[in-house]
Amino acid sequence: MPENSSNKKIAFNTVYMYIRLFMTLIIGLYTSRVVLLVLGISDYGLYNVVGGILVMFTFISSSLNAATSRFLNVELGKPDGDVNKSYNLNLTLHVLLAIITLLLAETIGVWYIHNKLNVAAGQLGDALFVFHISIISACLGIINGPCSSLFVAFEKFGFMAKFDIINSLIRLGGIMLLQYYEGNVLRFYSIIMCLTTVNTFVVYYWIALRKWPQIIRIKFVKGWRNYKEVLYFGGWNLLSTIALVARSSGCDLIINHFFNTAINGAFAVSKTVNNYITTFSTNFDSASAPQIIQSYSNGNHDRCNYLVNKLGRFCLLLFELAFFPLYIELDFILHLWLKDVPDNVLLFCQLNLLLAAVALTCGGIVQITNASGKIKWFKISGSISFLICIPVGYWLYSIGAPAYSMLVLFIIADIAQRVVQLILLKTIIGFNSWNYVKEAYGRPFLIAAMMTLVLWGHSFITYESPILKLLNITVCFLMTTTLVYFIGLTPGEKTKITTYAKRKIRFFC
Repeated sequence: MPENSSNKKIAFNTVYMYIRLFMTLIIGLYTSRVVLLVLGISDYGLYNVVGGILVMFTFISSSLNAATSRFLNVELGKPDGDVNKSYNLNLTLHVLLAIITLLLAETIGVWYIHNKLNVAAGQLGDALFVFHISIISACLGIINGPCSSLFVAFEKFGFMAKFDIINSLIRLGGIMLLQYYEGNVLRFYSIIMCLTTVNTFVVYYWIALRKWPQIIRIKFVKGWRNYKEVLYFGGWNLLSTIALVARSSGCDLIINHFFNTAINGAFAVSKTVNNYITTFSTNFDSASAPQIIQSYSNGNHDRCNYLVNKLGRFCLLLFELAFFPLYIELDFILHLWLKDVPDNVLLFCQLNLLLAAVALTCGGIVQITNASGKIKWFKISGSISFLICIPVGYWLYSIGAPAYSMLVLFIIADIAQRVVQLILLKTIIGFNSWNYVKEAYGRPFLIAAMMTLVLWGHSFITYESPILKLLNITVCFLMTTTLVYFIGLTPGEKTKITTYAKRKIRFFC
């Protein structure tokens, strides 16, 4: 595929993903508000901490999903690639993982809920019900991994966007019923979330059977050597994933141990904000991932490096477009969203947004690392960075540190991890890390410095008018957009955007 055509495809895929994000963001924010109001902060925290226990088992599937996407894209990048073989290899491993997850969850997970979980009196039955329903969702999600990876590999982002929007609307309809349901709303909510997972599983396999019948044709692949490479890659991903899950879900459990489910609920709300704002920026990264891996696979390293450097910059620029307008009036936005903002939510949200900023400095890095296949030391160093936060955080809480201390620890650990990643990119893969730092970080960091001064100046101004607050958000967005255009973009990128805008204006006029 010609480079210009490939770039256009990335652009269109990114547009599809942002349409999906915009719609699911609006639906998701309203949904979160309804769920929080109906369940209450304690039940909301209980749902998240119980789900967190299951995530400790099922999030392992993300390591295999990463391996699946990588190997499918590698086969697609080869002139004589066998995609069906790769699909069946990964499907077998995902089914085995789902079975292991089910066994571990129904033994160790149930034991933990009975003996270790800090729940209010009379809520043990609810916790177990939510847990069992979540197991069904998780196992279906694991088995669906190879199929969803096919849609990404073939860059069917338009379909994925439409389906996610429809699924979000279905979820919203179910959650609206919560307001009129007189029974156990926590259990009803868990059933709604499970049904949308079942819907995803059925629809994805049905569409895949129609589009790629030869690829998803079931065929057991014999021979240990065929599985060895996938397991090697997935094994190192597994190490990193376990460490990340231990940090995320382990943090929930430690907070629950030292504090209560109300603090868990506040923490969960802040993570929701973090997830939405991170997704806003990583859409561009996701839309480019197949072409990075396929370019590396067919030996076009110049194209691969070009995409990685550009992705690093665009992920941060897109993040800044959302971050600064949100951060400048975050308390006001939280009250619009939740109406009654629980204690600690504002501070947790602020720190989670800063954590997201640090996390997004890895734009393109993970993709080129996966493309190379040389992931061992990347995963080891990342795992150490994730895992060290848990004992240090436990110690901090044991000596009386406040609940937000864990998030500060996460930020410090992620900064250190990024430095190590850049060093490993240079020494192991031969990637020009210094050029990446200049290309990806230079312009966004300059914009961040200028907007930080604006935030600092704004902190000295006080007013209560909602109209002025909305106006302030709008002005901040326009300022950030202007800086992104004039400082964040290269002359060639500005010319392309201007030409495209003029063409569209002439078309509509």
